Amino acid sequence: MARIGVFTSDFKFYRDVIQLLKEWNLPFLSIESTESIPEDVSVVLSSSRDEFSLANQVKSENPLQGLRTSLAKLLMREKFDSVVIGIDPGPYPGIAVFGDNVLMEAYECPSLHQIGGEVAAIVDSYVYADLQVKLGNGDAPNRDYILNTLKAMELRIRVVDEQNTSFPHKIHDNALSAARIAQVEHKYTIAPELQSQNIKRKEAYEKEFVTLKSLIG
Repeated sequence: MARIGVFTSDFKFYRDVIQLLKEWNLPFLSIESTESIPEDVSVVLSSSRDEFSLANQVKSENPLQGLRTSLAKLLMREKFDSVVIGIDPGPYPGIAVFGDNVLMEAYECPSLHQIGGEVAAIVDSYVYADLQVKLGNGDAPNRDYILNTLKAMELRIRVVDEQNTSFPHKIHDNALSAARIAQVEHKYTIAPELQSQNIKRKEAYEKEFVTLKSLIG
């Protein structure tokens, strides 16, 4: 199992990146000496203010940017062939990111008007050969706002049929719908065995998708 290493002289960056790695539930190692980095550490996170350089190192201004940049290396790749961002339109849009069909992250945007900044941060942080955005076709006023915002960023966007992406309603959340939208080709259909189960929201991601957590856990 690959791990993320953390080595930095920036105490605030160290504290914040450790907290973030715990929130994402990713395996990591706090490195005490660069002379003995274990072989299973596939990438090392450091602050952009660190002056030293290491093999497989990712330096960044903030922990989230660094983590996103490191994910391809964590999976033993130089970059993702394809990154897909799924967006569930609404006043609190859902956002999900897949790298080579593996769900990297899914979360709810704090507000509609922050969608441009959130997507820009994702676009600028992940390492990929190709990127596209899939936007659900529901909630026309909010959808159109998001579409116009993203068009100004000159991104490749597909508006897709989001029918059934909110099923079952009792575990619906915007982030889960965004993950389903990201996987839409023509029309999303949840497998019958999932429809008949009493699935908890926190279990839905692993049951429906290959996730980063399940892949390296």
